[in-house]
Amino acid sequence: MDTMNIFRKMQIIILLITVLIVVAGCGDKSVNNISTSEAYIKYGGKIENKSFIVFSEFRENPLKWFDSIPENRLIAALDSRQLKLPARPGEIFIYQIGVWAINRDLNDVQVYFSDLKGKVSFIGSSKLTCYNLGGTDIRGNAFKKPISIPRGRVQDLWIGVDLDSVVSGTYRGSVTVVSGSEKQVMPFAIKVSGNRVLNKGYDEGARLSRLNWLNSRAGINNEVTKGFIPVKEEGNRLSILGRTITIADNGLPSSYVSYFESSNQSLNEKGEYVVNSPFRFIIEKQQGGLISLVPGEIVFSDKSDAGIKWKVTNSSEEADLEVSGHLEFDGFVDYSMKLTAKRPLKIRDIRLEVPVVKDKAEYMMGLGHEGGLRAPGWKWKWDVSKNQDMLWIGSVNGGIRLKLMAENYVSPLINVYYKFGPLKMPDSWGNGGKGGVDISNSKTGVIIKAYSGERSIEAGEILNYDFEMLLTPFRTIDRNNKFNDRYYHGGGASTTHKIDSAQKYGANVINIHHAEDIYPFINYPYLDANVAELTRLVSDAHDNGIRMKFYYTTRELTKNLPEFRAFYSLNGEIIFPGPGNDSKTVINPKGPNEWLVKNLREKYIPAWYNEIKEGKFKGETDLSVITTPDSRLNNFYVAGLEWMVKNIGIDGVYIDDSALDRFTVQRARKIIDKYRPEGRMDLHSWNHFNEWAGYTNCLNLYMDMLPYLDLVWIGEGRDYNRNPDHWLIEVSGIPFGLPGQMLEGGGNPWRGMVYGITNRAGWVKNPPHHLWKFFDEYKFSEREMIGYWDSSCPVRTDNPKIIASVFKGSEDLIIAVANWSDKDQACRLVIDLKALGTDSGASVLEIPFIEGFQESGTVAPGVPLMIEGGKGRLIVLKIR
Repeated sequence: MDTMNIFRKMQIIILLITVLIVVAGCGDKSVNNISTSEAYIKYGGKIENKSFIVFSEFRENPLKWFDSIPENRLIAALDSRQLKLPARPGEIFIYQIGVWAINRDLNDVQVYFSDLKGKVSFIGSSKLTCYNLGGTDIRGNAFKKPISIPRGRVQDLWIGVDLDSVVSGTYRGSVTVVSGSEKQVMPFAIKVSGNRVLNKGYDEGARLSRLNWLNSRAGINNEVTKGFIPVKEEGNRLSILGRTITIADNGLPSSYVSYFESSNQSLNEKGEYVVNSPFRFIIEKQQGGLISLVPGEIVFSDKSDAGIKWKVTNSSEEADLEVSGHLEFDGFVDYSMKLTAKRPLKIRDIRLEVPVVKDKAEYMMGLGHEGGLRAPGWKWKWDVSKNQDMLWIGSVNGGIRLKLMAENYVSPLINVYYKFGPLKMPDSWGNGGKGGVDISNSKTGVIIKAYSGERSIEAGEILNYDFEMLLTPFRTIDRNNKFNDRYYHGGGASTTHKIDSAQKYGANVINIHHAEDIYPFINYPYLDANVAELTRLVSDAHDNGIRMKFYYTTRELTKNLPEFRAFYSLNGEIIFPGPGNDSKTVINPKGPNEWLVKNLREKYIPAWYNEIKEGKFKGETDLSVITTPDSRLNNFYVAGLEWMVKNIGIDGVYIDDSALDRFTVQRARKIIDKYRPEGRMDLHSWNHFNEWAGYTNCLNLYMDMLPYLDLVWIGEGRDYNRNPDHWLIEVSGIPFGLPGQMLEGGGNPWRGMVYGITNRAGWVKNPPHHLWKFFDEYKFSEREMIGYWDSSCPVRTDNPKIIASVFKGSEDLIIAVANWSDKDQACRLVIDLKALGTDSGASVLEIPFIEGFQESGTVAPGVPLMIEGGKGRLIVLKIR
């Protein structure tokens, strides 16, 4: 036997062993599947001269493995047999093609469609799309995706055909797949018959027509969201709701004024400076001296109610700095600064200096600093093992969130998954770890100094010193939402008693969580089997005067949705391409569930899982995987929201630790406002200030969403024994113009009332229904809140451990006092009668009975009031 024959036999033996291993590892595959190794042996004579082969498959049989192929489809492709696909008129018809890279890597795979011709009509090629090759991004822009298929692997490609205006008949055409100089033409036919499908097929998830939602533009328009006002331009002075920013000749801000009053209850005619001197971008040379940049002409463009842009080039003999800015109606400011060296430069530092008025730099959050009173000096260095790239600094009625970034910015993963998708250090600001931020006091205020350190720059080299700003607060507190929206959330997995339980407590908003009997699978509430029951539940809630919202976000996605395989085929665009079977997380410390191990194997991160224990899905498992931020899943999310609002009738959504970006949340808000003018969106978050989540601050992380939310529930993992300044910044929502709520352990109702916040019914053992009754009796939604932080607050105490806020009505004052120590403390109330508009002495103060909160009583002016450790009082003072 010659050496070549021995070699060939050894190859066959190795291939057969591989086949046995693959088959053993995929015991639940369809019997029609054949491994690619086995197919190579069995059909070698027909495929040995092909680089790849293309075949069709029905939507009902999604291709599942990269190393197997449906044998009947392979045979049909080798025999050039045409697959006839059954479809209904009106639907977005979905099917798939598989591409097997046989003998080489396939790079830059392209797919082209012919027109599909029938006897009396035709379907133009423009009506066909391959979702794997691109589509519409989350901003509504068309984009293309390259596809590469490694040698030996099978790639499934999902095709959509718009049959909206197509009449019954058989339509024939072809798909051409091209890689390099080789192409394959695959004929196929669609037989369109039967009753017309309504709404493009979106009402039936099993059709997979919803894949078309990946390219949805729902909610994308240039309109101002409800509650805000159009951007106004007066020269270089730009105005939005409650704020003005003036742009200097170099394109950077020269001032920022806030018109919000001290507790964000209303707007003042006279504003207060947050920034009263220009931002400075400084280039300091190694040998000393600064590069003097001379601004050219600043040009304002793209002016609309929703925003305005500007651009200017600042020049010198050594470098140019192109500054591009964009202000939007909600207070979002986007800056791109492109620095181009004209000659080799040795640099000591390149930095941005942001001056903040001292009174508007009282508090701080970010860059390793928990929310609360600002430290006198703070130094921070770039370290992408931590999810830290943003800083908020401000007061209750005026502040700035600054986020540093560059052209390589990619949204990181959040929560306990941060390490799998951390921040990318910007080459400009980070400079290999040399960069950082110093915050220090100056003679006139506080200086934020974002520096990048020494470096050498070659002629023609470009560095992008980009940053974003959010100008806070975003709006005044909506007192109707704050005091009249009463939430019922949780209460077990059975939805049968939700409405009765909500009514028992006096709640008027119900949040339906996932992992409940008729919403079992995370972030896919519109599963076909759920829709009818959820629709009835929502209708019943409406009949009882209750709004109903669903848990709906994007951070993780159940494997039980019909589109799961199609999403996975997009190669990391939707499902984050993590370590796969090697993944170990806080939730999955021993690794992924067996189903994921067998069926996905690679390029995923296991997330939430739940064994369904009741209802018609009893015995099934909800397994989820982490998703990729800023993907077309956001389009799918918004389109799904629109479908639920229109077809199920929901009144909004509950967002839990989301991967959504601000623009997508803005789109969602517009959808809700359009169809449900009294709809609601609320945000919940676990405390991210820990090693797992990269020591980031929740409200910094989600601040760009806040303009579009109705309240924040930043409560899980919170310690309600923290100081009042921490409550104010990280729990209350007040500095950002939003109501807040408490969660962990039910919160502390006495301390919460200092900020006018409660917990919600259903989730905790101390529901706030007795406080809600008190709100109604004393018409809290009509009262002006004056917080303890406000210098004009008319009530103080003589004990620093006990603080007081007031809720001012036309005839009386409600005083909320709380003890921030764990020991009983005495205090006297110091009441500024002149500030209340009365010179008569204060009469006896009443302490009304509130069940579970306080006993009734009175307290005379000047007489010490004893407050138990960790508790407080609500006291009524008549002022007329």
